[in-house]
Amino acid sequence: MSDLLPRPLRRFRKSEEGQALVLAALGMIVLLMMAGLGVDVGYLKYQKQQMQKAADAGALAAASALITYGNLAGQLQILAAGQGDAEANGFKNGENGISVVVNNPPKTANDPFVGDTNYVEVIVSQARPTFFMKLAGYNTINVSSRAVATSVGSGSGCLYSLAPSGTTFSLAISSNGQTAQLSSNCGIMVASNSGSALNIANGDSMNTTANIGVVGECNGSDCQTLKTDGELTQSIAPFSDPLANRPAPTVPQCTHPFTYVVSGPQNNSLSPGGYCGGISIQYSGPVTFSPGTYYLEGGGLQVFGTPALNGNGVTFYNTNGPGGYQPINIAGTPSGTLAAPTSGDLAGILFFQDRSIPYSPSNASYINGTGGAIYTGTLYFPTTGLTYNGAKVTDPYELIIAWQLTFLGNTTITNHYSSLPNGASPIANAVLVE
Repeated sequence: MSDLLPRPLRRFRKSEEGQALVLAALGMIVLLMMAGLGVDVGYLKYQKQQMQKAADAGALAAASALITYGNLAGQLQILAAGQGDAEANGFKNGENGISVVVNNPPKTANDPFVGDTNYVEVIVSQARPTFFMKLAGYNTINVSSRAVATSVGSGSGCLYSLAPSGTTFSLAISSNGQTAQLSSNCGIMVASNSGSALNIANGDSMNTTANIGVVGECNGSDCQTLKTDGELTQSIAPFSDPLANRPAPTVPQCTHPFTYVVSGPQNNSLSPGGYCGGISIQYSGPVTFSPGTYYLEGGGLQVFGTPALNGNGVTFYNTNGPGGYQPINIAGTPSGTLAAPTSGDLAGILFFQDRSIPYSPSNASYINGTGGAIYTGTLYFPTTGLTYNGAKVTDPYELIIAWQLTFLGNTTITNHYSSLPNGASPIANAVLVE
């Protein structure tokens, strides 16, 4: 029929068909370009996600190294840890154009943690090839991901028993028949792989708003309740002393060459220093410890009667001395408050047992709080046992770490660390913040 049209109209019809073909072709090209752009964007987004995983892992590893080695002496270890975990996640620094930068402190402009040595940033970047974007002149696109972690996060645990075998964490019935109740709003960790690693005697009970982790198993009437409530996890991975990297203080020469005996009001105010033969408190009145570190160089700390013990900002470092090693023995029923320092190298540490002391039943310590005494700080006995006879008092915070740990009576443990540096537990934990 088109042949019957006049020649000018036939030319117009052919031109219209050509334009339609051109428009269809252009539309197809646009659709292909959009599809290609979608492929490139999806690919690059996937690469960025993989980089983010590597950056996150690197930042956590670097922050963990910061906890272990410190930010002054540990820069090489921090770098190695950050780059090592990024490599474990598929991004090796210097390979195929990959860059893994580790900064302690962070250096990215306008970041809130710039210059803060408690934070580490890891930046992973690489130029990635494109597919369809090459048509527009973009052969590669630089992709990067960044993560920031801190070394001042609080560890979730506050009660640890460290011995790798045997019954190492127990709630026991006291000699007068009193049952034990332990309440905690922070985690409990038991390192023993024994079938009775955590032992709860009949009538005793545990109440926690956090988790209980046991390398071995729990034995006792309350264990099934804890498992049913989802509070108890057995067969966890082995773990080690969470304060193993906390430096021990340097022991000075003796300020007091013999056992310092407090038997009356004439000598009931003590000053920090080296006590060869330890300290023996046999006075039932107030006893005041001035702030500082008390080095118990043999003899330990022996408390009898009903004294009112008061000391703010104190640490008791228990070690060997001329008379050998003696444990902490607070056998009386004291009242008052002993509180650890809130700053310095021993921030948060109230009792610090020399790590070189070998395990022995005779080296086990005993701390009694049933008279109302409040112990604010960390009770750290990493190679010896501790029996803690607590009371239902609300401490700002308390951590207990011992080779073997036994609870008598009613004990309440809390974890309010606001008075400590960065408001964090003495047990540091690496935490992602960005």
